[in-house]
Parts: sequence; C-alpha cells; structure tokens
Amino acid sequence: MGSFKSVKIGIIRYFLIFGAIIFGHHSYAQLMNVDSCLAVLKTAKEDTNKVILLDAIAWEISYSNLQKGIDYSNQSFDLARKLNYERVYPRICNTQTAIYTDMAEIPKALNIALDGLKYAKKYNNLRAQVSLYNSLGNIFSKRRDQTKALHYYLLSVETLKKSDPDKLAVAAVGNIVGIYTTYKKLDSAMYYVNLCLDYNIKHHNIDRLSNNYISLSEIYYELNDKEKCLRAANNAVNSSIAINDEYTLSHCYIQLGNAFFLKKDYKPAIDAYFKASACAQKTGDIPAKEVIAECLSETYEEMGDFKNSLKYFKEYKMYKDSALNYEAIQQEKNAEAKYENEKKQKEIELLGEREKLNEAANQKKKIYLTVALLGIVVLVFILVILYRNNVLKQKTNKDLEAFNKEINHQKELVEVKNKEITDSINYAKRIQQSILTSDHYFKMHTSDFFILFKPKDIVSGDFYWALNHNDKFLVMTADCTGHGVPGAMMSMMGVNFLNEIVNEKGIAGPADILNQLRRDIIKALNPEGSLIETKDGMDCCLCSFDFNQMKLTYAAANNNFYIIRNKQLIVSQSNKMPVGAGHSANELFQEYTMDIQKNDLVISLTDGYADQFGGQKGKKFKYKQLEELLYTNAHLPLAEIKTKLNDTIEFWKGGLEQVDDICIIGIRV
Repeated sequence: MGSFKSVKIGIIRYFLIFGAIIFGHHSYAQLMNVDSCLAVLKTAKEDTNKVILLDAIAWEISYSNLQKGIDYSNQSFDLARKLNYERVYPRICNTQTAIYTDMAEIPKALNIALDGLKYAKKYNNLRAQVSLYNSLGNIFSKRRDQTKALHYYLLSVETLKKSDPDKLAVAAVGNIVGIYTTYKKLDSAMYYVNLCLDYNIKHHNIDRLSNNYISLSEIYYELNDKEKCLRAANNAVNSSIAINDEYTLSHCYIQLGNAFFLKKDYKPAIDAYFKASACAQKTGDIPAKEVIAECLSETYEEMGDFKNSLKYFKEYKMYKDSALNYEAIQQEKNAEAKYENEKKQKEIELLGEREKLNEAANQKKKIYLTVALLGIVVLVFILVILYRNNVLKQKTNKDLEAFNKEINHQKELVEVKNKEITDSINYAKRIQQSILTSDHYFKMHTSDFFILFKPKDIVSGDFYWALNHNDKFLVMTADCTGHGVPGAMMSMMGVNFLNEIVNEKGIAGPADILNQLRRDIIKALNPEGSLIETKDGMDCCLCSFDFNQMKLTYAAANNNFYIIRNKQLIVSQSNKMPVGAGHSANELFQEYTMDIQKNDLVISLTDGYADQFGGQKGKKFKYKQLEELLYTNAHLPLAEIKTKLNDTIEFWKGGLEQVDDICIIGIRV
C-alpha cells in the first residue's frame, strides 16, 4: 500500500477534488431551509418557479441523502421539459453532475455535464458555464486525469472573468490549489488558498471556508508544520459544523485525523476518522470511505493494533482492487436503499390493514353482545363461527404446506445454480492453467527452476509466461488488476497479447514488448468512441535470458526482481508506472541489460507474498523478511527453496485468509 506519507498525499488530493464539487453551483446564502422549501413545494404551481425550487431542494438535500437529491432533480427536469423551459437545463445538469459524481457514477455524470454545457452555450449563459467547467474539472480529478482537470478549472476562471471581472471563481481556484499541492508547488498553493480565504471572509461566504481551511491544513502538512496544520484542520471542522454540512464535515474530520497523525497523537486521530466515517455513512460518500479505511489501517498499524489494521486493510482493498468497484458498490447501496423504501411502504400498508382488523374486531364484540341476548341464536352463531374457523384453518395449513414446498424448491434451485457457477469457475481454472507455461517447457530451456503459484481464489489475477524466441528465453511474472474472475480475465488477455506480440509481430525486446502490450490492453479496454476510460492493467517484470552470451535484458512496470550471487542480493530497477491506462500512458518503458554468471539465482515475483498478513501480531510479511528468506536459502536446491517458501507463508498466514494471489519463479543460471 506504500508509506503512510504517500497515503496522506492521496488524501490531500481527494479532499481538494471532491470538496469543491459542492461549491460550484449555489451559494449557501441563496438556499432556504430544506423544510421551508418542502412546505412551499406542497402549494407551488406548475410553473418555472417550481422548477427552480425543486432544483434548490435537490441540491441542498443531497448533502445528507444523495438518492433523494437525484429524485428531486429528476422531478425538476421533468417539469422543465413539460414547460419547454430549456434555459434552466444547465443549472439542473450541474446539480445532477455533482450528485452523480459523489455517487461514483462517473460516465453518467460526464454525459450530463456535457449536455448542460451545450445548452449553456446555446443561451450564452456564462455563469452556468463557470459551474459546469468546474464540475467537469471535478470529474476528471476523480478519474485522476489532472491535466484535463486543470484545463477545465482554468476555463471556469477565465469564463467568470468575462462575465464579472470583479468576482473570483472560488471553487475552481480552490481546485487549482489542490493540483499545485499535489505537484508540491506549495508556494503557489499557499498564495491561491490565502487569496480564496481572504475573498470568502471579505464576502461572508461561510459555506466555502471549510474547504479553504482544509487546503491550508494540507499545505502545512506538507511543510511539516504540526501546530498550524492542526489549527487549520480545527477551523475547517468548526466552519463545516456551523453550516450543518455533513458532506464536507466528513472531509474536515479526515484532515483533522491527518493533523493528529502528523503529531503522532494516534488516539485523537482514530476518533476523528470514526467521526468522518459516520458522516460519510449518512451521505453515501464512497470515495471518502475508501480513504478513511486506509487511514485507519495505517494508524492502527502504527499503534501496534494489527488485528484492526488487517480489518480496515481488507475494507480498503474492497474499494481499491478494481476500477469497477466504485460503481458496483454504489449500485448495491442504491438497491439496498430501494429495498428499504419498499420495506417501509409495506410496513405502512400492513399497519393500515391491522387498524382495519382491529376496527372489525371491535365491531364483532358489539355483535356478540347483541347476539348473546338472543340465547340459542347465539349458540348457533358460535357453532357456525367455529365451523368457519376450522375450514379457514385447514385452508391455511394447506397454503402453508404449499408455501413450504415452494421454498424448498427454490432452495434446491439456488443450490443447483451455485454448483453450476462453481463448476464453471473450476472449468475456467483448468482453462487458465492450460494457457500458463508448463513445467516441461521450463525444463527444456533452463538448467533448473521452481514455480510457486498460489491463487487467492479458484482462478488468479497473477500469471506467468515464458517463450524461447531467437535463442533468448523470455520470462514474465505479472499481477493484474484485482483477483478472482476479473483478474483471471485480465491474465488470459495478457497471455494472448504476449503470444501475438512475439510470435506474430516479431517484437523481442522487453521494453518494446511492454510498450506494445500496454497499447493492446488500452485499445481492448477502451474501444474507439467509448466515453468510459478503463484504467485496468498490470504490474509486471519481463526478463530476456541469453544463456549463450550470459546477458540478462529486462523491463519492469512497478515491479522488481532479485539476483542472488555469491552471498550478494541484487535488486533490479523498474519504471514506476503500470502496463495500462493512466497519466503516464505515453511514457515509454526503459530497458536494462546486465551480465549474469553461472549459478546466479534469478527470482521474479508479484507482491502477494510480501503483503500477506499473519504471524503472532497479524502484520504483513513485507519484502525485507522475504529478501532475508531468499538470501538465507539461496544455496539449497530449487525444489527445496520452493517448499521452504510455501511452508513459511502457510505458517505465517496461520488461520487468516490469503489476501492476494502469490506468484514466485526462480531460475538457476
């Protein structure tokens, strides 16, 4: 996961990206109390004023409930279309863009923002363009494309200057501060954040002070000024509490936790992160939950509480493993919210039925009292009632019996489906194993080798590949995005592309192969015309052995390998970028060449072994311990080294689950 310092930098970027989303549309002073707006809505006429009222309610209520915000915004859009009120489309589009961005539905947010911008330009609405450019910047910031984000933020600033030269585009400037902070241009960041802060204090923009103080605290964090960092974070919390803004308050509490962490004051840091989590739970802010989970894991690790560190590491991995995770989790939450609403509606209906039944029972009592005076008539009536109840009971028993049979039948169907799914995945495992290079092939082209391959699930997101081409033996170990079925699909794609690149296109250099593999993966996952940019890929190491010339040529993406020679452990170089889409997708991989000697032991591996939790304290195995294990046992036969590695990680893991796929290959020169 990286050092805690890098985690904090990630959080800083996150605050500045998402904190600005809520400030690019309406002024706090312009919004009435939500309850007052809802009261006015009950008697509002179906006119353009109601359109704007619905949009204002949608914006304000989304601070506490994103789904309700979308519901009211859709009502506003429907009425605007009914009235053919196109001039308000940009305003409504900006509201929906901000909410869908917070819900992690990025493709939908992007399409709506572009539609809104089209109408804003059609009616020359510069103020709407200012907000929409800022929202587009937020979208690309969330996708970690800072170049495009900065482009749209600058457009927002320039457009406002055309509309009103005396005004400052505070939201966009605040986001520019975030980008300067990310790239360590702290003097520029400090200048702009103080510019925003002075402007907002002067104009009494109390709803925007929280973000300014967060940015200021983040800059002091980077400057290691502990007291000023904490003071600014406390100011951010107090400003957010003053305007009752749950969404921004969660980010303020995260930064307060960071400030306490900087002071190594861990217990107040934990309290702040839990407060942030409570706010994020209310607003449905998924990205904030990911950051909070990572912060809690790292803080508990610093405190020596490895059990809680593992718990929150798993929660963080759940959000991080795949670029698709944000959308999948949000869909699950939306489905859950829909289920809860339907459940409440049924409870209301059931309550009404019970009231009707109670009323009927009271009426029966009056009837029984009257009938009792009639003597024998009462007796006959009771007998009739008893007979009727008996018939109803028998019918009910039959209905229950039929219902139980249906439940058992559905259970059997579920069990059959589960077996079919498991069988399908097991068959997929056999397919995946068939495309991995066989042990026999390694025996043909190496003097000695071992392969330790331990998938986390039935199928694996790690894979290995080897090919003898033009008297050079190519070997790759790779860790694809995610694990399980999604990771396995990426691994099969990787193997197919590698065979095509070398066998059909004749590309043999390790760096050239990785460059071509990255182009093929980006093209496959981002077909022409698609608005969705998928950033899945892999970290890998590709080695080319020339056993005749005793040369080793290699290229590596976010991954290193080891050479153990004469009681010396040599660590390879690598490029700090993945084989996949991203801000460094246009940067070429570097190729390195080194001499190898007889009896050198070359170890190529993925990160699953070092990241495994276990031991007496439930902490990570880590690379240092792995390097010592390899170095100490390098003199043993490779089959024994493989056994030693497997036994060690199994003993370390103990009763804990495996957290990632494991792949290690050793080759003796």
